[in-house]
Amino acid sequence: MGAIDGKDRSSRGELRRLASTVDGLGEAVASLSQDLGWEPAEAEEGPSGPSLQDKLALLGEALSRPDVGIAPQLNPFASIGHGYPIADRTLGVQTGEARTGLEELAELGLLRRELHNRVHVCPKCNRCQLNFRETCQNCDSLLLHIERLIHHFACAYIGLESEFVRGIEMVCPKCRNRLHQLGQDFDRPHESYVCEDCKAITELPVVHGQCLHCTNLFPVVEARVLDIYTYYPTELTARAIELGRLTGLRVADLLFDPEVRLARLDYLMLEVRRELLRLQRHDSVLSLAHLRFQVRDEPFPLFRQASEREIKDLGRRLTATLRELDLAAPFDASTLYLLLPETTEDGARQVAHRIDEILGRLSLHSPEGEGVRTTWTIQSWNEPPADLEAALAAIRDGK
Repeated sequence: MGAIDGKDRSSRGELRRLASTVDGLGEAVASLSQDLGWEPAEAEEGPSGPSLQDKLALLGEALSRPDVGIAPQLNPFASIGHGYPIADRTLGVQTGEARTGLEELAELGLLRRELHNRVHVCPKCNRCQLNFRETCQNCDSLLLHIERLIHHFACAYIGLESEFVRGIEMVCPKCRNRLHQLGQDFDRPHESYVCEDCKAITELPVVHGQCLHCTNLFPVVEARVLDIYTYYPTELTARAIELGRLTGLRVADLLFDPEVRLARLDYLMLEVRRELLRLQRHDSVLSLAHLRFQVRDEPFPLFRQASEREIKDLGRRLTATLRELDLAAPFDASTLYLLLPETTEDGARQVAHRIDEILGRLSLHSPEGEGVRTTWTIQSWNEPPADLEAALAAIRDGK
């Protein structure tokens, strides 16, 4: 890894301390102005939906119940099968619809989530009023019934129980002998589904989900899983109520997540832009590493499904192993970006190796107990890209 001179380190440190002001940050920071609270509070209120005062009132409710939080209750009439009586009433919305507002406040760091339940919802309209239907694999008929199979030991014939019934007796349709005693003459190995239309026999019918709200019919594996949370106040909840606004409470909390000690993605993108521009003036090198969490070769939403303790521990360990000028920021629930100034591709791979060792000691697992593995993609530059905006757009899109 290349060395960083003291003057450059001091200059960059000063820039970070001044990141809360508009001066000198240019166009990239302008896009953050609303989140930083530089626009009037009235801008947070839309023409419809809960107002700013409604949301502040909801934060007040959360602050008044720090131990129990704003908890969901089962409700079959709510679109997600749960209502938030306090939040629904405070925001003036239909039963269960307060979840959207609660999630917005949680994304701002004003509420903390704790998993309460999981429900399956329609992939089209996101409602949980679902019916699950079993149909014939051969002709798609709904006319299925379950029937036991009979295995006749003497002639080895296996057939449906209805084939053997002759009044009050059991007679094998193949050898015409009577069956007397279960376990000696015959056994019942298992049950099967029988189609009354095409007479096909199958052990596993086709299962589809049917939305009772929008009538969407879909393979059951496409049903979406929706997490239902209880919401608790955070250290910023009282500050938001005191200032009467939801954003711009503390610049440090926008730039760095105090819970997991990771940078916000917008701040990391601002630093990526700055580092790429520095390549125009200095003989330097820059690396950006994409760390993806996977289970069974599919993206695993670690930052959504891992426990709060695991996420905090991961954040602390990551930032402890990185240098002062390095940055780590979640890109989405399953991807982490690492900005590594003055670092070659080989140096970045060494960083990746150290982080993999840390993750190995943490022994991260999915809720089903499957191990979480990592894959890395590393980009390095020793000169600025020909099209800076296109390069930044590709990074923002996760490419």
